[in-house]
Amino acid sequence: MKKHLTLLMGTVMAAGLLSGCGSSGDETKAVESTVAAAEQSAQASQTTQAESSREAGTSEEEITLHVYGPGLFAEQGEKGSLDMITGEETPGYDVVVNKLNELYPNVHVEIEAVPWENWQSSIQTAVLGGGIDLILHGASICDLVEPLDSYLEADPEFRKHIYAVEQRRTDAVNDLSVSTTTGIQYVVDPMIVYLDKDIFEHYGVELPGEDWTWEDMLAMAEKMTGTDPVTGKQTYGVQLVDTNSTANSFFNYQMMASGFDAKVITYGKTPLDSKVDFTGDGTVKALKMLQDLGQYCSSNVREGVNVDKTLTAENDTAIRWDQSAYKHYKEAKAAGVEDKFVFWNMPAIEAGEYKGKPSAFMGSNNVAICKTSENKEWAWEFLKFISTDETVSKWVSDCGRIPNNPSGMEFVNTEMGDKVQAINRAMEEIPDGFNNSTNDFFNNVSFGPVTSTMGVVISDLLNQVTTPEEAAKTLQNSVDEYLKSIQ
Repeated sequence: MKKHLTLLMGTVMAAGLLSGCGSSGDETKAVESTVAAAEQSAQASQTTQAESSREAGTSEEEITLHVYGPGLFAEQGEKGSLDMITGEETPGYDVVVNKLNELYPNVHVEIEAVPWENWQSSIQTAVLGGGIDLILHGASICDLVEPLDSYLEADPEFRKHIYAVEQRRTDAVNDLSVSTTTGIQYVVDPMIVYLDKDIFEHYGVELPGEDWTWEDMLAMAEKMTGTDPVTGKQTYGVQLVDTNSTANSFFNYQMMASGFDAKVITYGKTPLDSKVDFTGDGTVKALKMLQDLGQYCSSNVREGVNVDKTLTAENDTAIRWDQSAYKHYKEAKAAGVEDKFVFWNMPAIEAGEYKGKPSAFMGSNNVAICKTSENKEWAWEFLKFISTDETVSKWVSDCGRIPNNPSGMEFVNTEMGDKVQAINRAMEEIPDGFNNSTNDFFNNVSFGPVTSTMGVVISDLLNQVTTPEEAAKTLQNSVDEYLKSIQ
């Protein structure tokens, strides 16, 4: 049957290639019908794995799990790598495979780790070729992965041992008004603020409190942009994140919209049933804040070129934010300047259900079960293993990342000391089920080219080419045109 499925998928793959690549959003619609056809053929001769026996851990049958995708596995390689900034040798994923083999001698894991470049199209091609059981960072490609809510319901104890699950609003497997669990994280990555204590002190600006706001940040950034009164060097008040990435620069808007509780989307079952309004006061306020903060960034940040995120002794920016907090700590420590920086939370949400909590952001490296896998019960065991096992958590932390469980977080706590408090708070206070890609403030999956439009809009705002009001209309027009095209 597996050979039959592979041949069928090869046929539909060839047909799909004639129509070109998919979209720039997280979820690519181009392969949905072909994967569905292949899946229907497979399911004609097998029962649904989510409803089958969950006694995988006691099976003596020889099993091979094929794992494919980007992320930490690709970055570390099988035998490990050398961090060029810290000089630290970090372990390879053979640590993970060896521990799994120790626990389950009958399970063999074949990992094909691929780079981030063209990762979505690589995954789509691999799935169409057949034989993939687990997709690294696949939770965002919803039409290729198995919904996991039934697995979680059947295994409630597992959920108690991890911080978060990957949820999406998607009409590929459910209606948009319902969040669907599409993957499990083994690395969690909250956005953390890095404050340069020296620059604050030189300008006589007090460090923020836990309840600081975006307006507080703006006022601080204005005061600390100029010539440092102690060193005589140019300093900047703030550094926005990922302005050099059209795909990721929306992170800035999404967090500010979260901070202002600027809800844009009321979800229905489908995109056409949903209401999207980017022209409201909250959206304009978030866009204006983004543009105003841009005045106090370096020209490199505004132009999105040669943006350096590393925490060094030569740092020239008072306030910056980024993911990879533990890795940034290791960079600062290697440079001997870990005491120069305060690790802090994003500004507080000013209204709504989550008022007072840090503006929401949660990145990850996740794993998803491939829809067409013939080993779904064992794939589920792999997901539980990779997100809770102590050896895996230590591997994650040794690589400078944050494990998705409180027990594994102890490895980070021991190393970072008091600086870990911002990470802990971010993990504890992130809204349950929150996802950066499909939330009430922004959706880069369901509404066509809105992500690329947002990237252009942010660039234009930072370079004073457009106004917040004009930017809001541009975003609205992008969504309206897309919805009209699919009617």
